[in-house]
Amino acid sequence: MTRLTDRLRTVRKRRALGWAALAYAGVVLAGALIGADITLRSKTRWVKGVFVPVGRRGNDVFLPASSETLSRGPLGIVPLLPNKGHAVLGERQVVGTLIRRPVQEERGVLPNGALAWASTFVYNGTPEQLGVPFEHTAVATPLGQMPAWHIPPSGDVPGRADAVVIVIHGHGGQRAQALRMLPALRRTGAGSLFVTFRNAHGAPRTPSGYLTLGDQEAEDVIAALHWAQQAGYRRAILYGFSMGGNVALSALRDRHQPYPIPVTGVMLDCPALDWRATIHWQGQRFGLPPILARHVATFTQWVVTRRSGQDFDTVDQIRAAPHFDLPILLWHGTRDRTIPISQSDALAAARPDLVEYHRVDGAKHIRVWNINPGAYDAQLETFIARVVPEIQA
Repeated sequence: MTRLTDRLRTVRKRRALGWAALAYAGVVLAGALIGADITLRSKTRWVKGVFVPVGRRGNDVFLPASSETLSRGPLGIVPLLPNKGHAVLGERQVVGTLIRRPVQEERGVLPNGALAWASTFVYNGTPEQLGVPFEHTAVATPLGQMPAWHIPPSGDVPGRADAVVIVIHGHGGQRAQALRMLPALRRTGAGSLFVTFRNAHGAPRTPSGYLTLGDQEAEDVIAALHWAQQAGYRRAILYGFSMGGNVALSALRDRHQPYPIPVTGVMLDCPALDWRATIHWQGQRFGLPPILARHVATFTQWVVTRRSGQDFDTVDQIRAAPHFDLPILLWHGTRDRTIPISQSDALAAARPDLVEYHRVDGAKHIRVWNINPGAYDAQLETFIARVVPEIQA
């Protein structure tokens, strides 16, 4: 009887272990499939923000507390009802259960009682929200016309009117996310071209609809340089956010050279430099235990490669660092939960001869500007002045 009981216990343990292993495999498979789909297809139509009721008393705006309205730095707000406008709000102050922010800039009217969109990205439209003249244009590629905004040189620095900054949004991002930096870009005297790339919202799709994490998207940046050449520009700087930073660095590869016009520098804001590490980081970010996060990340990479043929080595910019030969301006925030700051640390350590690195305490993903707009703008303007010197008439 004892032997029979022992056997039953052994069978039960084996079954329990078997079911546990099956459950673990199911979690890994589900996580990998979801992760792969997000990696390959992610795109959004709207700039991230929250919808809030607005209370206004004079020049002060009162908003309900949320992670967005509590964030450090300026906040953009666009009333939806009863009328449209746009305002930039200053630094937060907690007043009881509400957040009070002063109005710094206002176009149109931000009335008391309005329902509004509020965001640390500040803008959600076109350069028109800033009162800046621009033109809708498109960059011709073999896949079709990639929508873009062209902001002509301001004339502030005539000796730099032949230069253009190619602004590249990130994974699932939108051009409007970089409008915060447009006033500083205009003060440099250079023109700007805010571009899109394949499979992003509003842009032409590839047959598969899959992103390549910077590899083939770089071809759309090269096409943007051709557009710039035809528009009369003679020098360019690449300016990439998140995955857009990987796109910019991918465009530096030998196979894309010689460029239609010289590229004299690269600016990177919280760039995705190593996608394998990023995928692993995302598993940990969502609370998976370390071993499970590692297994999900490994299988996610396998699924991505099986579906799209992605070669993660081609978009490993830390590995490619020895081959870079252009000055790089790099920003990254210590509170970035999307792209680990360790990637920018590694790039800066690998190429201290090229990289000017600003590691900003408390900054979230592509929100470095918000922590200290004046400092960020000054760093941007100084870098552009250095890599695109004025040409005297």
